Amino acid sequence: MIYSLTLQQVAIALGLIYILAHGWALWKPEQTRRFLLAAPRNYPLGVLLMLAAGLWFCGLIFYADLMDFKSYQNIFLLFAVAMTAAVIWYVREFLTARALGVLLLLLANVLLDAAFLRNEPSKLVITVLAYVYAVVGMFLVGSPYHLRDFLGWLYKTEKCARWAAWGGVAFGVVLLGLGLFVY
Repeated sequence: MIYSLTLQQVAIALGLIYILAHGWALWKPEQTRRFLLAAPRNYPLGVLLMLAAGLWFCGLIFYADLMDFKSYQNIFLLFAVAMTAAVIWYVREFLTARALGVLLLLLANVLLDAAFLRNEPSKLVITVLAYVYAVVGMFLVGSPYHLRDFLGWLYKTEKCARWAAWGGVAFGVVLLGLGLFVY
């Protein structure tokens, strides 16, 4: 296990994030719409998110048990820093979407690590969410324009966006309830 987070901590944190993010979308729908529609091509935001992903990945390399590859740890760290810098410098189109994809892949690792060796069936909510994050993350890294298309579809009508925000709040409440009362 790389992370020392429990399933309860992960569910509570994710539940609060879902409730706050989607609650904000309900409270300030026009501001959220403008931000989200501009986000996939927002280069400064992409740089910030990619730096966060790069630091997170470097932390994984630094703290993970690499076993037989321990002697190559510094090379891996240098490669991760160089790749993060290269992506920020050379991959300017849809950098935010790509960085979000990388962060989702890293987050999937946290969720699966927290659910590892748990016996209760309710852990499947977190496990399935982790695999959804992994698939969406791979999609965003490889085809980041799909995020732009999805957000354009989502905000085509106000009703659709409002329903999605309510769904996110409801899912956050489910995760929070699981974290507080089940795990």
